[in-house]
Amino acid sequence: MKSTKLSILPFDPCTTKRDAFVLKMTPPMARYILKYHNNDNRELKPAQVNKIDQSVAAHGWLFDGYGCCFNVEGNITEKQHGLTHISKNPDDTAEYDVVIVTGVVLDAFSKGAGAKPRTYHDEIYRKDKTVLKSQSAILNDLMARKGNRPKLSINNAVEYWYIWKDYILLAEKVTNEFFSETNAFSAQKRTIGAWATLCINAGCEEEVKIFLDLLLNELNLISETRLTSDFNEYWKEYVQHESNEGYQKVLYRLLCVSLDRIITKPSGHIALNMTPTKLMSKNLTGTYQKFLA
Repeated sequence: MKSTKLSILPFDPCTTKRDAFVLKMTPPMARYILKYHNNDNRELKPAQVNKIDQSVAAHGWLFDGYGCCFNVEGNITEKQHGLTHISKNPDDTAEYDVVIVTGVVLDAFSKGAGAKPRTYHDEIYRKDKTVLKSQSAILNDLMARKGNRPKLSINNAVEYWYIWKDYILLAEKVTNEFFSETNAFSAQKRTIGAWATLCINAGCEEEVKIFLDLLLNELNLISETRLTSDFNEYWKEYVQHESNEGYQKVLYRLLCVSLDRIITKPSGHIALNMTPTKLMSKNLTGTYQKFLA
């Protein structure tokens, strides 16, 4: 699709020639491409443009090697969000290194096998080949429990992995000993691992072991305590209608309260003393609030 406007681009987007090169993209070029060569693309997502804005503000324009691809009709199939960021720069002389690819076959991205989306685990594994998916899942759950901290993403995963790695490895070892003897709570393994990680980071490794041992004895009908009996009864009575995330949230809060009780009485001969109202975030104190900080 040839534009009726005199092109300001130093290359022909409407070509069957397969080529790739780096272009010093300027804001006027980006605006031109978006106006005249963006007629066969997915919907623009302002949230993605905002992410790029924030990334550039923090790290500058990163040459990531991803191409601004033009199909044989001259329409871009990739990079419209990046071009939108560039187009907003009022300095028309600014330059951004962008890979240009021409001659892309029509519908290549809808008919071909697309690239596998990167995950936070992929990013961690790229830097640390020892990481297990179970461990990055614990990290993800842990970050979800940390109040106002950002959610785990490919942008911050490596940084947070190295902050929490040693604690996660130790927590997984402790909790694996529990799960080797019972199938109970296996669907909530990552949340228990996240709780244990936070506890160990706070210097409460022994209290974690004590509670899990008492709970294991309760589940395996070896012995019981008031705390673990109350814990199981609450779990059975109040969580059956919760969503999957609801299960995780209730369990995490119960575990935090249980740690407070174990710190007070390591024998476990102490009431859990919880109701759904008491278990609301705003009503919890002690360990739960400490871990939010």
